[in-house]
Amino acid sequence: MTQPKSGPDAPARPVKVIVELIDHTTKIAGLYERADLAERLRVAKERITDPQIRVVIAGQLKQGKSQLLNSLLNIPVARVGDDESTVLATVVFYAETPTARLVVVTPDGADAELVDIDMSELKNDLRRAPAAEGREVLRVEVGVPSPMLKNGLAFIDTPGVGGHGQPHLSATLGLLPDADAVLMVSDTSQEFTEPEMTFIRQAVEICPLASIVATKTDLYPYWRDVVAANEAHLRRAGVATPMIAASSVLRSHAVTLNDKELNEESNFPAIIKFLSEKVMSRENDRIRDHVLGEIRAAAEHLTLIVDSELSVLNDPGTRERLTAELERRKEEAHDALQQTALWQQTLNDGIADLTADVDHDLRNRFRHITAHTEKVIDSCDPTQHWAEIGTELENAVATAVGDNFVWAYQRAEALAAEVARLFTEAGLDVVELPEVSARDMGAGFGEFKPVARLEAKPIKAGHKVVTGMRGSYGGILMFGMLTSFAGLGMFNPLSLGAGFLLGRKAYKEDMENRMLRVRNEAKTNARRFVDDIAFIVNKESRDRLRAVQRQLRDHYRGIANQTSRSLNESLQATLASAKMAEDERNARIKELQRQLNILTQVVDNVDKLVAA
Repeated sequence: MTQPKSGPDAPARPVKVIVELIDHTTKIAGLYERADLAERLRVAKERITDPQIRVVIAGQLKQGKSQLLNSLLNIPVARVGDDESTVLATVVFYAETPTARLVVVTPDGADAELVDIDMSELKNDLRRAPAAEGREVLRVEVGVPSPMLKNGLAFIDTPGVGGHGQPHLSATLGLLPDADAVLMVSDTSQEFTEPEMTFIRQAVEICPLASIVATKTDLYPYWRDVVAANEAHLRRAGVATPMIAASSVLRSHAVTLNDKELNEESNFPAIIKFLSEKVMSRENDRIRDHVLGEIRAAAEHLTLIVDSELSVLNDPGTRERLTAELERRKEEAHDALQQTALWQQTLNDGIADLTADVDHDLRNRFRHITAHTEKVIDSCDPTQHWAEIGTELENAVATAVGDNFVWAYQRAEALAAEVARLFTEAGLDVVELPEVSARDMGAGFGEFKPVARLEAKPIKAGHKVVTGMRGSYGGILMFGMLTSFAGLGMFNPLSLGAGFLLGRKAYKEDMENRMLRVRNEAKTNARRFVDDIAFIVNKESRDRLRAVQRQLRDHYRGIANQTSRSLNESLQATLASAKMAEDERNARIKELQRQLNILTQVVDNVDKLVAA
């Protein structure tokens, strides 16, 4: 029997052809000293030659994410255990020989540094690995010779997004904009929890290509009922994400025993089919189309220069007419660029509005959370339920931060599109949208401090007795002295009754005052926690939005400068061509025709690839 198929047989991306188009265009850009266009093409080449198609594996704590990855690859690359096993994001890619390394923060805080470690150390908590020498570890990178990864597939195993305060939620969401797909893992022990549904909704809004893997079907005989209920939850939430039920244990046994039927029962072939048909086969269209747009734009800039010079050389009598035409186009471009100067105002205003809206959105979410928490505190004894109140508060805040990030990311992308529209309306070439980088928009705010402990303690029975006796004693003494003037003893029915009533009143007042103090302390702790989080998130959000502003500003400023420069150089080339000698002119015509032919073929091939 053949061994179960271990990886998607994906078609190769047309990288080689695209790289050749980039190289041809770059050579011509170098002839005209267009370093701006050459740099643009260099970045495009880096993007298209990046072989990795990234699939993020995410989900709540202890759902079987790491075991799923190990079973997919049939290689133990991720920690598995009863505790929170994955504590650092782990990137797994193809390598001829197994290799492992840490990505650590450098002392100067600049570029990250790679530190090699032994594969055996992967079973340890690497946050404090000796090889890191006390520096912060950002992630773990593991290379393995798995056939599944040979076509460029790379998995990113993430820490669980649950737990108190969901400390890893924002960091995981920050990975999704750069991901090509996401596998969200949830075991079949129970239906989706509210935090799970929230995370699924947030994740698919950022990375629409997703699947939910329902794990541990070997452990729970009622897993089909759970899957059916979860599918109903997804339909009600309007989330059209497929669900695949699978067993990592059965998959491991199938590979070990070379059992085809057991492999089918594990349902891992369905996961592999999803990766093959939905992830790998799309050939990373988004990146490809972006790169092809960059090639076309650069080729058109160069064609303008070459064609202008060639027209004058072929017909010297057209020099004056062509010069006038270029001067006119230059003036029109100048006017257009003046018009697009509005883009800077649009960008600045957009970022200012977005910053204010993000801040307002977060404050509004936190205001509702605080109001709800205070209502809960007023309805109970916080000393008895503080653990439950704190957990609910931390989870609600983490969810709010995640929703706020998703919304801000979508708004930033919309702003980039709005600025691009100004260029096209001004009559300039179609502008490629820059991608809003996850590194700029990422929401990795680190681990927030938990809600402070409540100093007040539950009241004990002894304290209640003492409080009641203190009031009763005073009442008995006071009324005993009054009734003694009437000839009654210190302890008589009247004094004892009064002591009981006053003791009860004193006890009630003491309890009310104490409960008021406890609830005020609990509310103060809750408000302080929310305020601390708001301060951190607002600061990080502002910094990231400023980074996005700089990214968009540099992108569109480069486009404006390239358009203006191309027209100027076309005009200069036209004027220079009129002064050439006959033999020099013939040689130049031949060279320009060669360049124009290359550029024409580049544009034609780009159009064919776009249409394919």
